[in-house]
Amino acid sequence: MENAKQKGLGLIELIIIIGLFGLLIVLGVIMLGNERARTRDSQRLADMTRVQAAFQLLYYTQASYAEAADGCDEVGTAVAACGLDRYLNGIGTLQDPGSFSYRIAKVPDEHGYAVEFTLERGYGTLAPGSHFLTEQGIQ
Repeated sequence: MENAKQKGLGLIELIIIIGLFGLLIVLGVIMLGNERARTRDSQRLADMTRVQAAFQLLYYTQASYAEAADGCDEVGTAVAACGLDRYLNGIGTLQDPGSFSYRIAKVPDEHGYAVEFTLERGYGTLAPGSHFLTEQGIQ
């Protein structure tokens, strides 16, 4: 029976197939983590766009950003505490979708403001790391 055909898979073939499936699963998990980080970065930028719109509406009605300092009159205060309720519904519940936070980097005054936020993976031309939203846009 030396010429009998072998049916099924041998041990080595089975180990190779299991190894390939394991590699595919690991790559899938890594890619999913990257996409989740990108989604959180996209949400952060959308939040900053909303905050910027609220500050601009405040400026157009008051000719100053100072009214927003009501509640966030110290550097490091959460932007959700700022007095922008009239211009941004739900600002009191605004928070970073991950483990970072949106913090005041420059207390709003007549001429400007700054909000600090962090990107995990970067987005478009913005690198990962700390960024600032000011009256001139996102930097």
